Amino acid sequence: MKSNKFIISIRSLLLLVCLSSIIAISCRNPIDDHSLSNLNVINVKIGDTTIVAEVAFTSEERSTGLSGRKHLSERRGMLFYYSDSRPKGFWMKDMLFDIDILWIGEDCTVIKIDNKVPSPSSSTAELKIYQAPKLSRSVLELSAGQAELLGLKIGDKVAYQISTINKYSGCAE
Repeated sequence: MKSNKFIISIRSLLLLVCLSSIIAISCRNPIDDHSLSNLNVINVKIGDTTIVAEVAFTSEERSTGLSGRKHLSERRGMLFYYSDSRPKGFWMKDMLFDIDILWIGEDCTVIKIDNKVPSPSSSTAELKIYQAPKLSRSVLELSAGQAELLGLKIGDKVAYQISTINKYSGCAE
């Protein structure tokens, strides 16, 4: 009789652990995890630092960007890649956390860093537009403070590792 109660207790405990695991997995926000994103992920090397970045290629992906996400992990980012160099403006619409914006020029170097750009506290009509001082080919967004923490600076060389971008960008390693 005691052994049946023991087996029932063990089974109940295992069931509880399984259910807890399922709930924990299902409650996590999938857009916080790059592995669950529909976007391509590449390594972006800036100086001696490597960032794992989702790539926003299409207009829709670039328009959505990081909007609605709760955070980015350390050494993670989103790369906005454009096939041509042109003036670009970025705003913080629907952003839930502060970011660093790194502007990458035609010469494959960091040409500007906007540090700790704040998430909006007001309406869309009042949002500031952030722009590079000259033409840029791509933009990398990181969690606020990451550029400084990782020692990234203007003039750092940028290379896209193992990527289809390489054949178009001229920024291959």
